[in-house]
Amino acid sequence: MRFLSKTLTSDWLFKAKVVCLVLSKETEKAIELISQHYGVAEPKLTVGMPKRHSKKVACYMAKKQTIHVSHREILCNPHVVLHEFYHHLRNATSTQKGLEKHADKFAEDYLKAYKMFASCNDEKRSRDK
Repeated sequence: MRFLSKTLTSDWLFKAKVVCLVLSKETEKAIELISQHYGVAEPKLTVGMPKRHSKKVACYMAKKQTIHVSHREILCNPHVVLHEFYHHLRNATSTQKGLEKHADKFAEDYLKAYKMFASCNDEKRSRDK
């Protein structure tokens, strides 16, 4: 980890912070932060699924710029929140729709950064003892 450049380090720290906020039930703050980072308007977050999507855990509705989740607990799931944010990001910045595999990769990159950050902190705590 010590060999990462400052740019890469700040990037994975940002991603880890976003995941940490979601896990800490501060999803609105995470959405605000990540929206500012990418220079897009914040999507709305709504508990409750729209018609024809009731069997899904979550979805993004582009017309209303809203991330819908089936249950409040889903708002604490960083993979789901970031996956749906990716769809918002693609809708806001491009005419192309985001493919599911790209949305999954986007979310996984954030989770990977969080895991790297957590393992570095665990390693540091072990050395400090």
